[in-house]
Amino acid sequence: MSVFKAFLYSISLIVFLSSCSNHTYEPVPSDISLAATVNMKSMSVTFIDVEKREIAAEWQLEKPYTGGIVFPDGDTFLLYGKEMETADLFSLQTGEKKSSWDTGKGIVNAKVINDQKEIALVNQNNSSVIFYDLDGEKLAEAETESSPLSIVESEEEGELFVLSFKNETLSRVDLKTKKTIGGYPIHGAASGALLLKDGTQLWLGGHGEGATIEKDIHVYNASDGEFIKKIPAPVMPINFLQNQQSIFVLSHGSNQLYKMDLDGNIMGTVKVGANPFELALTSDHTLLVAGYDSNDLSFINPENLEEEDKIEVGNGPFKIVLREKTE
Repeated sequence: MSVFKAFLYSISLIVFLSSCSNHTYEPVPSDISLAATVNMKSMSVTFIDVEKREIAAEWQLEKPYTGGIVFPDGDTFLLYGKEMETADLFSLQTGEKKSSWDTGKGIVNAKVINDQKEIALVNQNNSSVIFYDLDGEKLAEAETESSPLSIVESEEEGELFVLSFKNETLSRVDLKTKKTIGGYPIHGAASGALLLKDGTQLWLGGHGEGATIEKDIHVYNASDGEFIKKIPAPVMPINFLQNQQSIFVLSHGSNQLYKMDLDGNIMGTVKVGANPFELALTSDHTLLVAGYDSNDLSFINPENLEEEDKIEVGNGPFKIVLREKTE
């Protein structure tokens, strides 16, 4: 190859890479309520108009994101992934990338906290929770037990509960000081957490360890960690929601969605999706369940657990991100 041809090739390559890194995705309308599925297998996001129950837009991503959150402004969409060095922020309205946060690898969860003024990112590699303000300034980093995964905020107490997947321990982080203030023992391989609205109990799920598959929900006193009871919910209860006086439990090992009262008595059950991981509740109180192996999003009536609709999404929907209308 001549020097001139090599030069032209280099310029072409730079232009190509530059165009990739500045890729603009399809704009997402701001005047609709959204449910976005972050699809791991196909490296994509499917945006669904919740009211019309139809696809509003789709993004074919360039990086292996595993989850995301929408900021309080209704436009900023943060995507993260365990193998990513950064968390990347996009504008839904324009489809353009806005900025990146240098988080390092290991981000497995994210949540808007502190009256929607801060972002908590769970770094499993570093065994920590990293706190940012909405402008991307790093505020602090709190150490946790090894391999943190699920988090739940106690707004009344100003604390963040952090579950360790590998250690049988729950860490408690003070959201004012951003420091770990202790914790208490829990069952092994814990995953999925619900703090009841009255703040008294923590319902924790899990996958199980080794040949032992988790079949129960473990209920603890939220303030001191005292074990209260087990509630059967086979198999592998890993996601929870509370809606008024009902609690919904998603057990991905049995493709089962349970409806329970506050005491854990089963009020109804239905099979939904294939290998479902994610459960969400819209503002009009419709349940959404993402089937990781069936590549779909089911709309479930919370009263009778009937499936009202099902929409095909990208392959491997792992997270559901909700956003209300912004206009």
